[in-house]
Formats: sequence, structure tokens, C-alpha cells
Amino acid sequence: MKTCPFCKNFIKDNQDICHHCSRVLVERITPKILNEVKIENRLNKISLKEKIKKIFSKVNKNVLTFDKVFKKNFLIIVIIIFAICIFIYSDSNETIYNVAPVSVLPVDENLSTKTSNIKSSSTSKTYISLANGKILSKKSTYFNGHGELKIDNGTSLDAIAKLVDIKTNKSVITVYVKANNVYNISKISDGNYKLFFNLGNDWNNEIKAFSVNSSYEVFEEKFDYITTESEYSTFSVTLNPVINGNAETNNVTPIEFSGY
Repeated sequence: MKTCPFCKNFIKDNQDICHHCSRVLVERITPKILNEVKIENRLNKISLKEKIKKIFSKVNKNVLTFDKVFKKNFLIIVIIIFAICIFIYSDSNETIYNVAPVSVLPVDENLSTKTSNIKSSSTSKTYISLANGKILSKKSTYFNGHGELKIDNGTSLDAIAKLVDIKTNKSVITVYVKANNVYNISKISDGNYKLFFNLGNDWNNEIKAFSVNSSYEVFEEKFDYITTESEYSTFSVTLNPVINGNAETNNVTPIEFSGY
């Protein structure tokens, strides 16, 4: 409880107006303060808008001024930009032209020697070759006579020679004759034969043929072996052309050669 300062009667603590004398004890001004705050906020908003307008007006003026200046001095500006571009382009070209490439690898004085060794080792190849006189196939029934055949391979290529029976069109002997070597076939039985040969390098044992520089030929002349009481037949051929040679050859296909 509290006493009213005007009538001195007791009233409640939370009373703003005395119920005895009807005098106002506490004045509430909160609504007025809120109104003032709102008014201030409005004023602030107005002032902010005015500031923004002023800023934009200044910007617009500057833009307009720049536009006028740009239009008046357009030709000068273009010439300046063109000169700058030429200077940058020429400077960049000169730099690229004068700068030498820099190696990030250590200098090796023996590099050229190593490179030449690598090239020679990569280009050189050792061809596969069989032993001279290596028999690849032979039919023993055809070797009970006295006939002889000397095969002289004077070329730089290895050779496969096939002595073929004309009646059966089958090889009776197939022999390997190395380059610059000679091989003699003996005890050939009487009969009529043809001699086929294949020249080349790098023997491939799987396909039974040369894989490099391969060519196939047959002698035109027949080899007729006849044995009598007083004599027997012998022949000698060279796989390379010779002076005053009388043996002619014809080309054959690989399929024909392999078919005998």
C-alpha cells in the first residue's frame, strides 16, 4: 500500500490514478516516445533516399560527362589503343625470338655417340639362318642311283632348293643352301626332275619360309637322270646369274612352291 500525495489516503502500489481524489499519480508517455521514434525513422528514410538520389545524380552527371568526352576524343582514344597493341605485340615477339630454349636435362658430352650407337643397334638385325646342307625333307626311295646335282648359291641370300619329280609333282628332297655356299646332292635315282628354289633372309621355322627378301623361281631346263653301263648323269647349277650361263629361270608363286 502507498499514500496518495494529494489526498493522503491509502491506495494500492500499482495504481496510477488515486480513486479517492482522481488525481493522476504516474504519467505514461510510452506511446508518445514510439511515435517520436517512428517520426525519426521516417526522417532517416527520407534523408537516405535523398542521399541515394544525390549519389545517382552525381553518377549520371559523371557518365554523361564521360560520354561527351569519349565522343569528342574518340579518334584519339582509338589511336592510343592501337599504338599500345602494336607495342605489346612487337615486344612479345622480340622476347620469344631472342630467348633460346633451355634444356632441363644435364649436358652429356657423349650424347651424340650414344645416339648413333642406339640407331645402329636398332637398324641392324641378325637374321635367322639354318646350317648349310640342312635337309628339310627327303624321300629315300629316290636316292638309290648314281645321279649327282651340284647347287652353287653365289648370292647374298640363303636358299631353299627343291628337287621335284615331274611324274608326281612332289619334292624328293628339300635342302637349305646358305648364301655363298655349295651343296651336292648324290645318289639320285634315274628319272625326270625339276629344280625349284626360294631365295631370302630370316628363316621362319613356323611357316617354313623366309620373312625378308623372299622370291621363288624354277629352272626351265629339266634334269633327266639316266644311268647306263658306262656313264651316269651329273648336273651343276648356280642360283646367281653367271657369264655365259645357259640356264633360264621363271618366277613361281609362293603357293605353287609350297605345294611341291
